[in-house]
Amino acid sequence: MGIFLNPGNVGFKQIIKPKTYVDKTGIIGYLNEWIDTDSRYVCVSRARRFGKTVAAQTIQAYYDNSCDSRELFAPYEIARDPSFAAHINKYDVIGLDLLSFFLHGEDPKAFIERIKAEVLEEICEKWSDIDGLKDIGLVRALRKVNEKTGAKFVFVIDEWDAVFRYYPKDESLQTEWIHFLRDLFKQANMDKCVALVYMTGILPVKKYSTQSSLNQFREFSMIRPLVLERYIGFLPHEVDALCEKFDMDRTEATEWYDGYMLPHEHHVYNPCSVAQAMTYRAYGSYWTQTDTFESLLNYINTDLDGIYNDVMHMIGGGRVDVDISAYDKSFTTPQNKNHCFSLLVHIGYLGYDAMASQVFIPNEEVRLAFRSALEECSWPEVIKPYQRSKKFIDAIHAEDSATVARMVEETHQYMTSVLNYNNENALACVVSVLCFYAENLYHVIREFPTGKGFADIVLLPKKGVHKPAIVVELKFNKDVKAAIDQIHDNQYPGRLKDFYG
Repeated sequence: MGIFLNPGNVGFKQIIKPKTYVDKTGIIGYLNEWIDTDSRYVCVSRARRFGKTVAAQTIQAYYDNSCDSRELFAPYEIARDPSFAAHINKYDVIGLDLLSFFLHGEDPKAFIERIKAEVLEEICEKWSDIDGLKDIGLVRALRKVNEKTGAKFVFVIDEWDAVFRYYPKDESLQTEWIHFLRDLFKQANMDKCVALVYMTGILPVKKYSTQSSLNQFREFSMIRPLVLERYIGFLPHEVDALCEKFDMDRTEATEWYDGYMLPHEHHVYNPCSVAQAMTYRAYGSYWTQTDTFESLLNYINTDLDGIYNDVMHMIGGGRVDVDISAYDKSFTTPQNKNHCFSLLVHIGYLGYDAMASQVFIPNEEVRLAFRSALEECSWPEVIKPYQRSKKFIDAIHAEDSATVARMVEETHQYMTSVLNYNNENALACVVSVLCFYAENLYHVIREFPTGKGFADIVLLPKKGVHKPAIVVELKFNKDVKAAIDQIHDNQYPGRLKDFYG
């Protein structure tokens, strides 16, 4: 076993050890279909903390011929696949984790030469009986090994696009990296050496490469996952099983981590956050603590095409129309609102409904990230709504109905179009935005289940907050009495009587 050549199965052993492990080995069945075919070049892009490295280490452990992984994989889905025995531990694997080259203070401009040198050194060690390998460079050495031994290679490149994210302005380094990949996978006769290439990243290959440089890759993304969508995150039945195992509340798991929509698996949960919530027996924000929201803040700060108002609308629970097809730029140069929102879908800050062509904030964890990002902004436009929200909540506590009514009307005017002015969902978004400050004191819940129905919006005081619960009931062309009658008739008070500080 080496560091880059045939790294073994130790990583997979560590992955399956925690009680929170969820079997996603079925992805290998698809890779076995594509191995040694024109479909063998695969790039799977996922949001941050969505299991990219877990998948990469799983795939390495399965194909690596320097170890015996049969017993490790025996309990899992891939072991029941007809292709299991034909490919397990049958290939030489070259595994590259790009982040490891950028996190140790080394010169980034040297990382490609380091890859070439260190992988070549390990190749020379394994095939020491083949003369002249160290003098001909990595690509030619791979070809020569294949010619002499028939060995075929599986390449697993984790975080392949890290160079674009860590060094967004270094176009020379980016171009050199793309050329290196092109030489590995498109140079004459390299197809004889390559059995499979599996790359992970945050954005698809086509967002970075130009013309035909890497056009042989099949793309699977957060927007278009195709047959691999089951492996993007945790599915509802998988979260159900974890909640039962760890005696955790299923409804809270959904509120915090659900909301990512894929074409067939309509509900997908953030896997890293679910696993950490189960491990620590506490719901909260885990994903956003492991990753800065600097990129989110940067995109909001552009305010391209009125992004700020759309973000406020989504924080209130609304959705925004988006044209994903317009997105064809790089990670760092958003040109318009569609581009920004498309990037945020790929990063995981927005969910995407392909049927409706709309984006939305998927869950409580991400909504808190948006709120934090907005609080970091220095714009008067952001500070003003926050102050307005505090005034709104203070007016409710003071039972100042005139101020509450005036503020709802003012916010309704500037946030809602004429066409949607009388739409109940639009008004609910308005009220939710006005409750922005209330997040400090309350859990703000839309469509809260009560005795005989659902309250439009309910504010439940957080632990230690000595404030009453608040019910918001929305009516169109009906008076206050109708709303109050519904609150009593549907027994809302009974459901809320225990919520007070």
